[in-house]
Amino acid sequence: MKAFANWVMKGRMQAVIAATVLAMLALLVTPLALLSSAVIVLTVQRQGWREGGLVVASALLALAGLGGLLFQMPLAVALIGAMLWLPAALLGGVLGSSGSLRLAIETAAIIAGGIVFAQYALLDDPAAFWADALNEFVNQRLDAEMLAGSNIGQLVDLMSGWMAGGVAATWLLGSVVSLCLARYWAALIDKPGAFAAEFRRLRFGRWLLLLVPILLVAGVLLTGGEPNLLSQLYLVGMVVFMVQGLSAAHGLVAEFGASPAWLFGLYLLLVLVAPQGATALAAAGYADGWMDFRARARARRSKTGD
Repeated sequence: MKAFANWVMKGRMQAVIAATVLAMLALLVTPLALLSSAVIVLTVQRQGWREGGLVVASALLALAGLGGLLFQMPLAVALIGAMLWLPAALLGGVLGSSGSLRLAIETAAIIAGGIVFAQYALLDDPAAFWADALNEFVNQRLDAEMLAGSNIGQLVDLMSGWMAGGVAATWLLGSVVSLCLARYWAALIDKPGAFAAEFRRLRFGRWLLLLVPILLVAGVLLTGGEPNLLSQLYLVGMVVFMVQGLSAAHGLVAEFGASPAWLFGLYLLLVLVAPQGATALAAAGYADGWMDFRARARARRSKTGD
């Protein structure tokens, strides 16, 4: 990883090549898009808006050329790159100017909220829009007999109602991964181990602690769980505090010198028991926002002389 980060930072051409190649490969292996965004975040974070903008512009031109050569769709492929890299450049700028991973993630959360608002503002009925999109996706991949004998229609109806917030929450989670990767790469270059220490201290602002319960009560509890604008925004808030829950878990494991197997089990829980595991972790992260479990653990250890 350090060798890759150093190579990307050697010059503009290396950053352009890395971002472009990873973005093209992401058309086959989707998670590679997170690495491509992380390259842009790293570039803007370390080299500023001007150099980062030149890298993004050059990479978009390269992506358009490859899109035209391989798929005869230069503008469509370039548009995908713009959707991937422009938010990453903005977050990289926030990270570079503030030096704060917390502020960068909070900015990403605000953008994710904007994605929800945009869907409700631009679409007459977001649920109907996503129902049509999901049905078309399913119809293209399953034959008529399989569709007739399944309850896929009910699943699509259930999912479509929450897609507006789900898309924003998924984008936010991907942005957090890209930000953490870029911050990790930067730490490998400048100060190995700094990212781990920063992530373990991660705690979000009081404004989110006050906003999320309002969204929960007004958007979920008072509406009987029916999808609406406020409940979709609540999904975004859940992702933020899920990240804080992970940070608290890493911090407590490090504070007590516990086995890394605890963290492995936690990540396994998130994969195997979703969404209940994610909800429980977000609740723990929210509680940490008020109670600061890590500070309490440090105080307890100092009192016992450990």
